[in-house]
Amino acid sequence: MNYAIDTFWGLISLLVKMFCIVVPLMVLLEIFREFDLIDKITRPLKVPARIMGFYEESIYPLLAGIIFGLSYGGGVLIGESDSGRIKGNQKFLVALYLGLCHAVFEDTLIFASLGANGTIVLTARLIVANVVVGAVSLFLRRDKNNRKEIRA
Repeated sequence: MNYAIDTFWGLISLLVKMFCIVVPLMVLLEIFREFDLIDKITRPLKVPARIMGFYEESIYPLLAGIIFGLSYGGGVLIGESDSGRIKGNQKFLVALYLGLCHAVFEDTLIFASLGANGTIVLTARLIVANVVVGAVSLFLRRDKNNRKEIRA
């Protein structure tokens, strides 16, 4: 019986921690939407994103997913894709990056609240996502260039 009570209070504690992390992030999301802050944040990220192989149109869904999570970022990616602003390999690269590194603030705060080192969690996720997506992007560009040479 003691185990059940400890488990119950542990779950309640975890739910309260998650609530205290997720609700402020959702409020922040609404503020970002209301004042078009995501567009202002994406401007300085154009050059680093281009180095990684992302086009300017891909930065918005990428940033939305990194900050607010896979569900929101995926929804933005689908909307941008349906509108025709993001095409081909860009959809794949954004989805790959978000699969590896989404909701960095929310997840890092949740893991840190459970006792993990937030800096290590965040750094490891960013490094893995950047290395993998950078390598895939280089491969896709090289493969595209090789195909053009063969057809010519």
